[in-house]
Amino acid sequence: MAKGGWIVKFNNVEVERCFAVSFNYDAWEYTVNNKETKKLPDRFSSIKLEIGED
Repeated sequence: MAKGGWIVKFNNVEVERCFAVSFNYDAWEYTVNNKETKKLPDRFSSIKLEIGED
């Protein structure tokens, strides 16, 4: 993804690059770019959002 966006990491491992992300802990899932919904990992200790600069 060129010039910006979010880098989503679980336990410091990059899993997505996107322009929008939302988390639903009741359903245990997250949605990227308001389109694609995925299950959260079974076990993780951190979620990190970074600004993509490349």
